[in-house]
Amino acid sequence: MAESGRPALAGALTAWWGLCAYRGSAALLIVVAALGLAAAVPAVAFGGWWAPRLHQAPAMELLAAAGGRFLRSPAWLRGEALRLLASAFGGVAAAAFAAGALGALLLFASRAGVRAGEMVIRRSVGATRRTLLAAALLEGGVVAAAALAIGLPAGMAWTRAAAGGWPGRVGDGSGASLVPLALAGAVVVLAGAAAAFVFAPGRRLTDAEPRPLGLVIPTLQLGLALVALTAGALVARGARLSAAPGGPASGGRVFRTVAPEDGPAARSRRYASLLSALHQGARYDTVSLSGQGSVVGLGTVGMVTTECGRCPYGGLEVPQHSVAAAQQYVSADSFQALGVHLVAGRGISDRDDWNAPRVAVVSRGLARRHFQDGEAVGRRLLLSDDPRHWYTVVGVVNDPPARGLGAALLPPFTVYASVLQHPPRAVELLVRTRLAAAGARDALPALVARTLAVDGRDVVGGTEAAVLADDQAPLAWFGRMFTIEGWLTLLLAVLGTVVQMRIWVRSLAPELGVRRALGARRSHTLSLVLVRAAIVGAGGAALGLCLGPAVWGALGTIVRGLPGWDTGLVLGNAGILVATTVVAALEPAWAAARAVPARLLAAA
Repeated sequence: MAESGRPALAGALTAWWGLCAYRGSAALLIVVAALGLAAAVPAVAFGGWWAPRLHQAPAMELLAAAGGRFLRSPAWLRGEALRLLASAFGGVAAAAFAAGALGALLLFASRAGVRAGEMVIRRSVGATRRTLLAAALLEGGVVAAAALAIGLPAGMAWTRAAAGGWPGRVGDGSGASLVPLALAGAVVVLAGAAAAFVFAPGRRLTDAEPRPLGLVIPTLQLGLALVALTAGALVARGARLSAAPGGPASGGRVFRTVAPEDGPAARSRRYASLLSALHQGARYDTVSLSGQGSVVGLGTVGMVTTECGRCPYGGLEVPQHSVAAAQQYVSADSFQALGVHLVAGRGISDRDDWNAPRVAVVSRGLARRHFQDGEAVGRRLLLSDDPRHWYTVVGVVNDPPARGLGAALLPPFTVYASVLQHPPRAVELLVRTRLAAAGARDALPALVARTLAVDGRDVVGGTEAAVLADDQAPLAWFGRMFTIEGWLTLLLAVLGTVVQMRIWVRSLAPELGVRRALGARRSHTLSLVLVRAAIVGAGGAALGLCLGPAVWGALGTIVRGLPGWDTGLVLGNAGILVATTVVAALEPAWAAARAVPARLLAAA
C-alpha cells in the first residue's frame, strides 16, 4: 500500500511544482482550451442535422399546417434551409473547436520541449515513468477542469444571448447534449498533457538538443481560420444582399391564413368573393391572393408533366416530360406584385375561376427546355397534385430572382396556376393601398376572416417590408453567428501562432548565432526569420484555399446568390493570416537580431 501510494504522491508534488513554475503557459493553455469549448457550445446546444432546435417564425409554422399533402411546401423549403445552415454552422464551430484543440496540443508539446531537461534530471535521480505520467495527467486534469469551468459557462452565456436574438422559437434542450463536448475537450487536454511523459523517457543528459520545433500545427490552425473567417463573411454578405432593396415594391400589407377544409370548390368561391370585395371601389392599387411563400418568391415543389411534342430526351423523342418545378398559385395582380414580366401570351385573369378551363403560365426556362421549339403557349401540362386536370399554357413569363430563405433549393422552372382553379388552403393576401384610402387597411383583417370563414386570430398580418425582413432575419442571425465563429477561430490560431513563433525563433538561436558570427547583419537575421514566418502564413492560406471551396460552395447551395468564390475576400483574409504570422514573429526576431552572437550561441 505504501509503495503504491508513493508514485501518486510524487506525481502530485511534481504536477504542483510544474503548474506553479510554468503558470504562464498553464494559464494560456486554459484560455485556449476554454475558447475552443465556448466556440463549440452554441452549435451543440442549437443542434444541427442530428437534433435541430431552431424553428421557424410563428407565421411560417401556421402556413405549414396546410403543406402536408404537397411534395415540398414553401414551409418545408424554409425549414430545410434552416437545417442546412445549422449544419454548416456546426461545421464551422467544429473548425473552431479543432483550432482550439490543436492550440492546446501545440502548447502542451511546446511546454514539454521546454521542460525536457527537467524531465531528464528527474529520471536521472530516480523518478519512474509512472511518476512522470501521473504528474502529467494531474496537470492535464487541472487544466481541463479549469477550461471546462470557464469555457462551458461562457459558451452557454453566448448561447442564451444568441437564442434571444433568434427570430422564431428555440426548442427545448437538455444539458446532456454538452456532455460529449465536455468529454472531447477533457480527452484532448489529457492527451496533450501526456506528451510530456512521451517526450521525456527516451532522452539522456548527453543527448543532443532536439531539432527546432516545426510549424505544422500553426499552419493547420491558420488554414482552418481562413475557411471559417471566409465562410462567416460570405453568409453575412448574403444576408445583406438579400435584405437590400432592388426587388419588387414593398409598400403593401400582407395577410396570411389557412382556410377551412371544406373542399376546393368552396374555397375557390370564398377566394373569388374576397377578390371581388377588395376590387370594389378601386380602393387598392394591387390585390394579390396567392399560395404560401409567393410574396418572397417561394412555391410548392412538385413534379410537372409537360405535353412537349417532338422533344429529344436522352437520345429519344419523348412526347411528355416529367420535371420538377416550383408551383405557384396566383391571382390576376400577382404578377405585377411580384415583378414578373410577361413575354408571350397572357397572364392569369379573374375569369380563370373554378368553372373555367384550367390554364397555366410557365417560366421561360421551362418553355425552352420542355416544350417543342420553346413554344409553350397552347400546349398542356399536368400538375403532380391535380392528376385529373390538364392545364393549358396561356402565357410565358420571366421570373425575377427569388430572395426568400430556401429559394436556393427551388428547381429552375416555375408553373403559375390560378388560385381560383387550384385553391390551396394556406394563402397570402397582398394589398397595396391608395393614399386616399389608407384608412381602409384597418378593416382588412376582419374582412379576410369574415369572407374566408376563419377566426380573426388566425389571420396573421404585417407590412410587406416587415414580411420580407422577417423572412431574411434567420439568415442575418446566421451571418452574425458565422462571423463570430470565424473571428474566434482566427483568435485561437493567433494565440497558437504567437506562442509557437516565440519558441521557434528561440530554437533557431544557434543557427542565427552562427550566421551572425560569420558576418550576417542584423537586418539579414531579421528578414530571414520574418520571411520564414510569412511562408508559414502563406502555407496556412494555401491549406485554407484547398479546403475552403468545398465549404463555401456548399453555402452557395443554401443561400441564393451567394458566390462559392470571392477572390477579393479570400485574398484579404489570406493577407490577414500572413500578417498575423509576421507580427507574431516580429518581437522574438527583433530580440534575436539585437543579441550578440556569443549570447545566441550560448543557447546551443
